[in-house]
Amino acid sequence: MKPRSPIFERMGVSFDRAFGNADAVFTIGGVARASVRVIFRQWRDVDEAEEQGQAVEGTTHLLSVAYSKVAGLQSQRDSVTIHELDALGNRTGVSASYQIKNHSDDARSMLRIYLSGDI
Repeated sequence: MKPRSPIFERMGVSFDRAFGNADAVFTIGGVARASVRVIFRQWRDVDEAEEQGQAVEGTTHLLSVAYSKVAGLQSQRDSVTIHELDALGNRTGVSASYQIKNHSDDARSMLRIYLSGDI
């Protein structure tokens, strides 16, 4: 039995093609792969620190990409370089590289990748 059904496999490719807002070059096992379109999202969370009662603000950065485009990806080993795109889908020249902190795969259409480092 395949872990991911063919319909989800096709949906992932369609999602990142339709909603992708960045290009990414993944380095997997020390080898840089070809550039792929990804969906880059970020959001801010505010919570209270347990001991201090202080408000702590954090930002979560998440990439979503079709699983087939990053086969073999491992958290804490691999990295990604994200290239910013303009409204027409062209690279702006702004890019940054990050370690992959964690990723989650629920066997549906997209792999979710959490980034670490200053973004």
